[in-house]
Amino acid sequence: MNNAGPSTQMPNGHNKMCPSSHCSDGAILLGVVGPQGVIYREQRTRVDAAFVEAASQIGNPEKRFRFANKCVECGCKQWANGKCNVIETVMGHYPDESSQGSELPKCSIRDTCRWFSQAGRAACMICPRIVTDCREDIAQASG
Repeated sequence: MNNAGPSTQMPNGHNKMCPSSHCSDGAILLGVVGPQGVIYREQRTRVDAAFVEAASQIGNPEKRFRFANKCVECGCKQWANGKCNVIETVMGHYPDESSQGSELPKCSIRDTCRWFSQAGRAACMICPRIVTDCREDIAQASG
């Protein structure tokens, strides 16, 4: 892993980061998933191939960590009507939580975060509840 400084802004929002990306070489490690939600790293840190390999050997890394990477907009199945549906859906399920709290969680990508850009502080307040990949749990519960 290596520390990466803040990215530079590009015009037209083409440099937005998806805060719910998969574990891959070059992704930013946002935080660790704990019992009360995500515990964020304050320093922007990119993961390398060795981290990806080690994290993948003990199960799905996205269940234990949160990663960010470039938002691919219409290249993502979660993109609809010119925005990310992940944060819209989660905020719809927890409307009271997205407006509670006065202090935003620490975050190393807020300046380029797709969700913050789209929904502001409400997205930040609900963000710690989001775990990227729980498909195995859903399949087991319905099977």
